[in-house]
Amino acid sequence: MSDLAAFRPIVGQLVVEPDGWGVVDTPTNFYATAESHTMDGELFDVPIQVRWTPTSYVFDYGDGTSETSSASGTAWQGPEESWTETATSHTYASRDDVTASVTVVFTAEVNAGGGWFAVSGTLAVQAPSVGVKVFEVGTVLTDGDCMANPSAAGCGG
Repeated sequence: MSDLAAFRPIVGQLVVEPDGWGVVDTPTNFYATAESHTMDGELFDVPIQVRWTPTSYVFDYGDGTSETSSASGTAWQGPEESWTETATSHTYASRDDVTASVTVVFTAEVNAGGGWFAVSGTLAVQAPSVGVKVFEVGTVLTDGDCMANPSAAGCGG
């Protein structure tokens, strides 16, 4: 595996929904964009192909917690899914600015012209870190639409 590490698999990026921020006590969605891919190159002057396959993902949420998953996670599918828990989401307990990251663990297969064979071991590669702003929000009951009637009860006008 160390000989193949020079090929350095494409790790992709960590995506945080919604758009790099979260709300205390509400799920923030995380997913990795790493995918299986093949690279051409040379090893010991022999042309080869290396096929990298992500097998696990270590999500570090930046608040002292991390989770290892066999799933890369997925984007929320429309507004009805926003703020819902996913297999790779995280719920922050307090307001803070944190730095989250994901480390993708790859396996490799090599083809030197005679077919694919598995390489023993794995290679862990960290994607670029992402800043996450975690906000605390409060709700207020109002009597109607505050934009239309700013002096309505609860609108502060």
